[in-house]
Amino acid sequence: MLTQRYQVAILLVVVVLCGCYLLLPLGTSYVLANQLRTYGYSQVILQLGYPGWTHMNIPVVSFQQDLGEERLMISLTDAEIQYDVGLLFQGRVNRILLRDVAIHVLTVHSAEATTGEKQEEETNDEESSPWRLLTAGDLLRTLPILPFGELQLEHLTVFREQATGPLRKVTIDGELTAAGNEVGGHFSFRGQDTGSYRLVVVGKSASTWSATLSTNRPHAAPIVSWQSRSRPTDRSDIQVDGQLRVDVQELAPFIALLVPIGPELEKVTGQVALDWAGVAATEAALGSLWEDEHTRLDGQVRINVTLPALKGVAKDIALAYVGKFTGNATQAEWAMSPGVLLTATVNAQPRLIPDVIRLILPHGDQLVRIENKSVVQGTLYWKDTPIRTVAQGPLQVTYGRSSGPVVATFETARAEGRGNELILVEGAYQLEGLLPRALTERLAAKEAAGKVRGIVRLEQTRIEGVLLQPSSVTIKQIGQGAIFVPGATLNLSEPLTVECDLVSRHCSTGPLVATIWVPTLKIGDQTVTSTQGRLSVQELDTKEINWTASGMLVIDGVTVGGGGAIPAPSHWVTKFSADHTSIGADLQIDLPAYEGVVTARIEQSLKTPYGTLHGTIGPVSFDGAERRLSRFTRAVGPSSDLLEGTISATVDVTWDETVGRPSSDGTRVTSAAARLVAENVSGYYHDYGLRGVSTAMVLRAEGTDSIRMVQPASLFVAAIQSGVDVNNVRTSYQARWKLADPFPVVEVKDFQCEMFGGTITSPGLVVDLASPSSATTFSLRSLDLAKILSVEQQRGLRGTGTLNGTLPVTITSRGMMVDGGVIEAQPPGGVIRYLSSVESSNTLSDSDQHLQLVTQALNNFHYKILRVGVKYGEAGMLDLSARLEGRNPDLAQTPPIHFNLTVQEHIPTLLKSLRLIEDIHGMIERQYRRP
Repeated sequence: MLTQRYQVAILLVVVVLCGCYLLLPLGTSYVLANQLRTYGYSQVILQLGYPGWTHMNIPVVSFQQDLGEERLMISLTDAEIQYDVGLLFQGRVNRILLRDVAIHVLTVHSAEATTGEKQEEETNDEESSPWRLLTAGDLLRTLPILPFGELQLEHLTVFREQATGPLRKVTIDGELTAAGNEVGGHFSFRGQDTGSYRLVVVGKSASTWSATLSTNRPHAAPIVSWQSRSRPTDRSDIQVDGQLRVDVQELAPFIALLVPIGPELEKVTGQVALDWAGVAATEAALGSLWEDEHTRLDGQVRINVTLPALKGVAKDIALAYVGKFTGNATQAEWAMSPGVLLTATVNAQPRLIPDVIRLILPHGDQLVRIENKSVVQGTLYWKDTPIRTVAQGPLQVTYGRSSGPVVATFETARAEGRGNELILVEGAYQLEGLLPRALTERLAAKEAAGKVRGIVRLEQTRIEGVLLQPSSVTIKQIGQGAIFVPGATLNLSEPLTVECDLVSRHCSTGPLVATIWVPTLKIGDQTVTSTQGRLSVQELDTKEINWTASGMLVIDGVTVGGGGAIPAPSHWVTKFSADHTSIGADLQIDLPAYEGVVTARIEQSLKTPYGTLHGTIGPVSFDGAERRLSRFTRAVGPSSDLLEGTISATVDVTWDETVGRPSSDGTRVTSAAARLVAENVSGYYHDYGLRGVSTAMVLRAEGTDSIRMVQPASLFVAAIQSGVDVNNVRTSYQARWKLADPFPVVEVKDFQCEMFGGTITSPGLVVDLASPSSATTFSLRSLDLAKILSVEQQRGLRGTGTLNGTLPVTITSRGMMVDGGVIEAQPPGGVIRYLSSVESSNTLSDSDQHLQLVTQALNNFHYKILRVGVKYGEAGMLDLSARLEGRNPDLAQTPPIHFNLTVQEHIPTLLKSLRLIEDIHGMIERQYRRP
């Protein structure tokens, strides 16, 4: 009975053991899969085979995990663990065979945010990290016995989707062996269409080991060589020395795994050498090694690398660095030897450059050069949170090619960063070249170039700088509205301070003082030339693309119209205020003897061609000495001048792009008006003297092709002097002028003047030299013959009487004509007396009796009829036919005498023809002398 019970118990035990054996792979797979899920892995597939006496198969192991923007996927197929039962109970196996392993790192399009719980778990894991249980002294200990004697890889595939180059997909095989306290291994791997690489690793402790990466070619030089060794010191410290050597050309396929350098791997060259020596306290925990005050690290670095490109960032990259470094628990210090640190062609501006500077710097491929001519030192404060970096020394950064549009040079004296943020930069800068089109268009210019230098300080989001002299800007072809400047050069005279807030994009400047040179300036159809000016800006403020400015511009040596309108030197003062939408300026022009002779207010839109001008001339008073018109303008010429009186004018002009006469830049004058005033002006014009001229006229442009007077204007002239005085001239006139015609059309009404004691009147006429002719009739009333004869320069001719008459006048483009003019003596006539001199009496005594009789009759000739016919031709020929009837009462025996005289002379003007009376004696003598 008892035996049967034992048999049943044994049978149950066997059944249970068999059940456990059958369930062992499934249960173990379930437990391990859940454990992997707790570590953040997903899609876990784990299948274990049944264990044998010497080995166990693992058919499938697969899991994945999201790493930010990438996803890690690992799968093992047909793995095998070989062991001895005796060693298995000691926790070791003989061999681990991995026949097929695949590691894929794929790109995902959306990254899950890390939650606060995960951060808290990571913090807790960090606090419970085994690194805090190890000390620096543990680095001297030999490596622990691994749980396997050999790890063999038959086929391992690693693929990263974001990587470039032939090592984007790598196949690895090899083995890792552990013999006692020494671990050694060798692995071979290759990429797509690449040769095979070999990695050899040998280590005795955590700090004494070496690794060599090379190709499988015979006698191949190492690609990467790492050696480190540790030893205790006399004190309770540990010292670790090491070196790293890298052949960058051979390492190029591996670099392409991390950064996209493109397909031109054969252009990658260079060497990297790193030597270091570190000291740490033996009892310092590895997890807090850098927090221990005894920890110190010193070393030297030498880098010489050339890369063909970093995709999307730069190309033709050359990096050369030689320096030293030292570090402790709180900070690391480094020193860079003189040399060229970096040259590259960049096609993307760094984000740390302020937007204000980005507007000036050119885009596209630009050369960047970083060099230092003396040692540059820096300190890394890694105890600060975030880490703070400070660099001091003359590190020069050049942006742009010398043959390119802009070359920018910046030399830092001090730089400081916190984390990934640049919080402080101090240094000097220089910009030279052409400004980008976006800025020149804001200045309404075609091209702008400059060379500026200064010092700058960038502190977090604020920039403070000083622009130093000599700094200059040259702007070409500035045009807006009716104003066009072919070129202008601005030279800074005094340092200019600038302050900018990068967050609000607000900038302000201190007072700006500069010299400005504008050789020529066109305002409408007038050309203005100058020598040199002085620009002072009291306020200049910008915010984003908006700006405001105010100041004053003073220019000397200004001439208008080549010096014909306003002679040099004239002095121009312009006070202006402007913003991003418009500019307004108050102009004053001074001459040596005339202060404020011209004033104007100009307003111009910077967004459209619309603009206005309101200008005044004078009032200008003349005194006949230094203050005369010829001293004010050369336009009057040497034969004309104004000597006394006052003149003034006002002008209003509006221009736009829609209506009016187009200018060279497409702007059109839409309206224009002017008012001219003369008060009691005296002067001369060729042979005519003018005195007491007063008038006021208002002109206005009609459309784009004509100008007219708004209303008739009155004219008063106190006297016109040209051998014969014409006094108190009064008339009204109105003019209109089609600009396509050479001359205006002038309508004169109600003309009257005083002459020879009488008056001359005319109802008016229209003077249009473009038409065939214009006609009017002048009426002569109550002319005093005595005053007419007084004009005669010949002595002895006197007379009395009153003359009336009419003169039909026709004006053509060729001149003036008088046809059928008549002048008659008013009844009852008058007296003409000719008192001969002694010389003329002796002459007449030798003449015939007829001439003596005529002379005697003219001694006291009482005339009843005096009639003169007047004819004047376009060529200036005057024909006078005179009839004189009467007698001398002193000659009772003499019958009445009738004189018929004809006078013909070429006369410049009608009034001067009266001087021909002095030739009457000679004509009578020629007519009545007998042969």
